[in-house]
Amino acid sequence: MILILKTLTGCAIAFGIAYPIARASVQLTGVPSSFPPFTALPILSGAVVGPIAAAIIYATVRHFNTVDPDRTFFFITLFAFALSLLLPLRLSFTQSMRFTGVTPSAQMVLVLMHAIVAASTFVALTYKAKLN
Repeated sequence: MILILKTLTGCAIAFGIAYPIARASVQLTGVPSSFPPFTALPILSGAVVGPIAAAIIYATVRHFNTVDPDRTFFFITLFAFALSLLLPLRLSFTQSMRFTGVTPSAQMVLVLMHAIVAASTFVALTYKAKLN
């Protein structure tokens, strides 16, 4: 039950930070206002699917790694974050009309948004309350 609450917290934090950044970035990066990665549904899906997948991986790591599961999960998170950067990178090479108008600054905002999801999810899942 605690893992579910931590996962939902990670989802809420990720969406709560990434969505306003994306909406502000429409003006700052010069992309069309309908640029798909800066709309609510893709941001929500990333802010939900990422943390859910991370929670499953974290639970698995904790089950099999009794020495230091948080450290192991940290490196898995870094690896997953690095892989996720292929998505903004591929926009440089796509011919899809959906992504017409993409700019390098928009791609960097997408990198930032991926970092927000990764960091907020990691912190939410590995947080341990102090009992003082």
